[in-house]
Amino acid sequence: MCNSPACTTSVGLSNAVSDACAIPNAAPSSIALPPKAEKEASLYNPMLLIEKESGPKPQKYSEVDIDGLLRAIKNPPERIVDLYIHYCPRIKSESDNCSVSLTLADDKFVRRLLYRFDGPDRSDDSDHKVFSRVIKGLVASPAVSSLTLEIDCVPSDMIVAELCTALQKNRTLKKLSVYSDNRFQQALNSECVKHIMEMFLVNTGIAELQLGLIDVSNHIADNIALALRRNRFLLGLTLYARIDADAMAVLTKPFSGAEPNQTLQKLEIKGFKCNGAHGDGQIGNKGAEHIATVLCRNSSLEEVALKNCAIDSSGVQTLALALMTNKNLKVLDLSYNPIDVDGLKDIVKTISMDPATKQQPNTSFREIIIRHSYINRAGAPILANMLATNKTLVRLDLQCSVRLWQPKDVLMLLHALKNNQTLRFLDLRGCDGVAGEKVLATILDLLVTNPWLEQLGVEGTPLCRKGHDAVIKAQLRRNAEKFMEVFKGMGTVTPTSARVFLCGVPLAGKTTFRKTMVCGNMKRTSSSVRLKTSAAFKEAISNSKILQAGSKHSLTAGIEVQTIVEDNVQISIWDLAGHEEFHAFHDLVVPNLSSQGSACTFVLLCDISTQQGKSGKFELKDEKVVDLELRYWLRFIASNTRQSVHMLPNVTVIFTHSDKFPKVDLIGHFKPQVEKLRAQFARVINVTEFHVADARSRKSIDPVQKAIQKRIVSILDRVPKVFDACRQVQIKLGEWKNQHPDKPLIQWSDFSVLCSKVPALKRLQGQDIKIAEEREKAVARAMHDAGELLFFDGLDFMVVDPNWFCHEIMGRILNLNSSMVVLKQPLIDQKGFTKREHLKKVLEASFCKNKNPHFKGRRVKGVVTEDLVQLMVKLNLCFEQNPGDKTSGVYIPAALHKPSEEAARGERPLSWPCRYGQVSEHDLTHVGWRLKCENPELTTLTRGFFPRLQVFLQRRFVGVSDACYTFEKDFISFVFSGIEFLIEYHGPDECLLDILVRTPKDIVQTWAAVDENVLKPTREFSASPTEGCQGVVLIVEIMRPQCVRELWMRKKRTKDQCIGVEDLKQKVLASGSLDYEFIWKKNMEESHGLKADRAEDLLGPANWEDVLNRYLDALERIDTEVCRKRSLKTTDSIRSPMNPLTPPPSRRIGRAVSLLPRPVEMAGQLLESRIIDRRTEINVFQKKLFPELSRDIDNVIDFPPLLQGAKVPHLVYLTTGGDSVNSERLVTRLTPGSYSRKLHLMCEHRDGIHMIDTQVGGIMRCDEKSVRSVRPHMLWGLKLISTLLRISETAAGGFSTIITEPQRMRLMGITPDEEATDEWPEVTGRLSFTAEEINTAEDWLIYYMKDKNIPALFGLHKVRYLDDGMPSKRTAWICDRHMNHCLHHGTVEIL
Repeated sequence: MCNSPACTTSVGLSNAVSDACAIPNAAPSSIALPPKAEKEASLYNPMLLIEKESGPKPQKYSEVDIDGLLRAIKNPPERIVDLYIHYCPRIKSESDNCSVSLTLADDKFVRRLLYRFDGPDRSDDSDHKVFSRVIKGLVASPAVSSLTLEIDCVPSDMIVAELCTALQKNRTLKKLSVYSDNRFQQALNSECVKHIMEMFLVNTGIAELQLGLIDVSNHIADNIALALRRNRFLLGLTLYARIDADAMAVLTKPFSGAEPNQTLQKLEIKGFKCNGAHGDGQIGNKGAEHIATVLCRNSSLEEVALKNCAIDSSGVQTLALALMTNKNLKVLDLSYNPIDVDGLKDIVKTISMDPATKQQPNTSFREIIIRHSYINRAGAPILANMLATNKTLVRLDLQCSVRLWQPKDVLMLLHALKNNQTLRFLDLRGCDGVAGEKVLATILDLLVTNPWLEQLGVEGTPLCRKGHDAVIKAQLRRNAEKFMEVFKGMGTVTPTSARVFLCGVPLAGKTTFRKTMVCGNMKRTSSSVRLKTSAAFKEAISNSKILQAGSKHSLTAGIEVQTIVEDNVQISIWDLAGHEEFHAFHDLVVPNLSSQGSACTFVLLCDISTQQGKSGKFELKDEKVVDLELRYWLRFIASNTRQSVHMLPNVTVIFTHSDKFPKVDLIGHFKPQVEKLRAQFARVINVTEFHVADARSRKSIDPVQKAIQKRIVSILDRVPKVFDACRQVQIKLGEWKNQHPDKPLIQWSDFSVLCSKVPALKRLQGQDIKIAEEREKAVARAMHDAGELLFFDGLDFMVVDPNWFCHEIMGRILNLNSSMVVLKQPLIDQKGFTKREHLKKVLEASFCKNKNPHFKGRRVKGVVTEDLVQLMVKLNLCFEQNPGDKTSGVYIPAALHKPSEEAARGERPLSWPCRYGQVSEHDLTHVGWRLKCENPELTTLTRGFFPRLQVFLQRRFVGVSDACYTFEKDFISFVFSGIEFLIEYHGPDECLLDILVRTPKDIVQTWAAVDENVLKPTREFSASPTEGCQGVVLIVEIMRPQCVRELWMRKKRTKDQCIGVEDLKQKVLASGSLDYEFIWKKNMEESHGLKADRAEDLLGPANWEDVLNRYLDALERIDTEVCRKRSLKTTDSIRSPMNPLTPPPSRRIGRAVSLLPRPVEMAGQLLESRIIDRRTEINVFQKKLFPELSRDIDNVIDFPPLLQGAKVPHLVYLTTGGDSVNSERLVTRLTPGSYSRKLHLMCEHRDGIHMIDTQVGGIMRCDEKSVRSVRPHMLWGLKLISTLLRISETAAGGFSTIITEPQRMRLMGITPDEEATDEWPEVTGRLSFTAEEINTAEDWLIYYMKDKNIPALFGLHKVRYLDDGMPSKRTAWICDRHMNHCLHHGTVEIL
């Protein structure tokens, strides 16, 4: 590890300790407050201001005493965002204490001041005194505009009365939120609501009121209605309450009558059943009618939210009729209601184009939010047709409402958005159909063709679980910049410029090929359009003379760029140097295919000759060597270009030096090899064609060049069109470059002048300067994406001569030998460090007059050396030792020397950067992660990725106190917020990134800090179109803890010592046990014993909560399916049929919205509390579901009538047979003519269905008729076994012994759909067969059982259940054990 002062970089602030009573200063490590978050927070929840943003956050709050807090309230150092009071005297614990927190913000930072009550020894009187002091400070302060009070329901009336008395004359508070502490699940005292409403009769300052957990009776509704009738200043009202239709009728009275309320703009009702309350706590369809009446008359309401209100399609139809006449409502939220396709159709009808009138009925509607409802696949075409014609909808939120959609349904919706320019937010979270590469590629293509889409929710989908969300978010961040908005309304044209990238190993003939192309172009065209600059023209003449003389050239340094014009198409040729030392820079110039008008193609050259010994004879290169060369560059191209359906990168393969083998059929020789690679890379690359040629011969190159030009023309027709304004600026810039051939840089002021010459970009008199600047930046960004220039926001110049920067500047910096000519010593030392003056000397020698003939550069003007250094910093190629100091040294990780022999062998010795005195190693938390490429055969983390990541992480932690950062070749070591990190890169061949962590913090804090500051930023950096490898998907794996504790070297950390996060989640869900332990494979040095770790410990709290939620979702689906028929018979409240796989929304309301906003510092505690709650819910469900499934099996499986009547045993499953139970395997597929199978029957006892271990079973021959007849029985049995497995390991009983782990996962519907085959039938949904199939199956089983000794073969006996000693109608076939037990207790009689 590098520990020298030259390499070790300590960044951050001094460890000054401030007085506890003083107001802490705003720390640079605080989180930036984005304008969008500030706007959203002003409308909704104040806690949104503390959302995680980019940048490290080692300290989330500062603790102060009560005096310091009161001083901050009265005289705030920054703007006060929110005052949060958590007052619950019944809780007196150190971990969850009553507290008061104050959120402060300025234009850049957000911070929180926290005061905790005095601890477990405090009294109620002392708590009340503190509360009173805070209230007095609140009233006296003119700066507090938002107050959130979370309070215990027991003393609530006294506290709220005191607060309301103080607020009666207050005019500065704008938002008041009062909640009952949700841990007690009890409503606020009715007197509390009365005090608040009485306060609103006189208060004219508060504009928004939120009341949480209240029981709204008619009396309470009268109080609220009175306040609404008299108060004309309240704009928003949110009630999280138990409220029925009658109370809703009273509550809506102020909106009618002689003087109706026409000031309220937001009304939100969240249904909730409080403990001890009576009724269902939901307004239902009748309450929806009252809201519809208000919408017909009211002209002020802009947002209505009716969540968990038991409104079905009938109620939605009433609301939709009101929307036909209402022209003011903008937002309608119907989340957590049993809305099906019929309800969706009624809503969509109001905003869809009428085919007859060609008009949209409602044009004011902006947002539709329907979360956790049931919209089946029939809803996809309805929404697609609406989105294709709607011109006003901005947001469509379908979170967890389209769970059962399939990929083709999602594709239908995405295709409808291609021409939609109004929708900004689409939420498909929880949708199972967001899966597969085609959906991902379609999404990425859509975000290019429709840049107005700013947010796309894909969390909780198969795509997100596989790690594909990072590249989607990267493109969404570009769209969120809204630079396309400035071009709205401007004309577009087909682009006329493209790039050709020449790739290949050194001496493959790339430079010769380029110069031959340029020379041929020079002879074909007139002198006026030959080349873009006179300097380039002179170079082409020189090159042609060299070619004719047959001289040898020096190797390409960096990237050489030349431009030619063919048939009015400008083609820039980018010659990428083949030597590895330059590959770190290549990634930065490969085109961003997610941009407008980025047209390019790749030419991959491969030298097919190899010289043998001293004889000088040439032979064909070995096919394996050729394959390695081609595969390396194909992976490089695929890794730097995003996935796409219509815009895959085009690659032309050219085998050079064909002149050495005139008698060999080279095309026939290499065709199979190229075809094999084409098939392997077909998903990510389009290998269009291949040629054999002599790069020196124009005659040989001409057909290749014509084919490339033809390909470019077809690409230009397919890429998105460019705006005409950009094309005109491009022409103006070309004229400027011809006038200033010695200026490779253009100042921003000069570029603004060029833009002003274009009519569409000309600054109008009185126009806002910022708007004009945004337009100019948008033009520069578009030209950067097209390869015309290099533009980076924040610099006051741009590079307009890419060849000068890529070849003459970067080529010499990255070439370790070139600096010796100027400095007489290496520019970069072994630690990657260089002095700034040395770097400037090398840079100046590249563009100033230099007498040394071996280091000649083109003399240019207008270049400042410091500008080039800042450009390198922008490109993440280097970082400054002391940021901001223009005299400090510079680190260039890409120029680090090769790793030591030990590191190259994977034997780098590792050590932690810190020492913990008396703290035992066992008391520290050790966690390890691995980021790996999802498909290493097609993509890779390129050689330039890790050096840029080293710069990115260093810049991320710069300025943070207590942060220490060191790096070596392929290695990083740093300390941040008390956490030690070791990051080791395995190289581009293995595509692995190991992250080892040690800390004294607990596992909750460790996981949160690492995920927020390393894992997510690294994946987002990799997905960046301009800095990372956007074609690579990084999957997160968990490393064996022993590897971290013992600091195993890299070669010992094999793939068997890691397990993917999603893979481990699936194993836990498939096991049906929350105590699942993952067994690690033995290491090469381990000789005995099995090493296992609990999945809960490996996954960490956040991932474990996701496992519990998914497990609970599965149990809820089973519960709904089991109770399906019974619920339809016993309730008439829900008229619309609910899908059996979707639980009632009311069940989800507790998990989804019951957790009230809490300060961010309580996140870890709340997470642990939620995990305990989920475990409890799962245990309750498991104990309940197993007997219910056994009693109501006919609700899950539609057996024929005779089988339901238990004429014969009918719970069938098939096995392969064997000498013992352990050798048998469950049969999931039957093929006519295969081996005979064993037919088994389950015990049908109502207290628990199970398999019989000692059962002999019957033989079933697999002829065609039997296979066809038994198929429904086999699938019914698999369906039942699948359900038992999803309930728990205990419920599955002995079935675990006959099912392999892959079978379990497929039967439980866990394995992704694209991996499914006919061998794994889908049995998690509802099974359906034709009447003929069911009748045939029924007859077959009855005939099969005829004359069989069922007790002897299957161990089953037919019985009738006795209820209170009297025979019932229910019969069943049960095992010997259950029969003896039931006979003993007198609950059955034998038939």
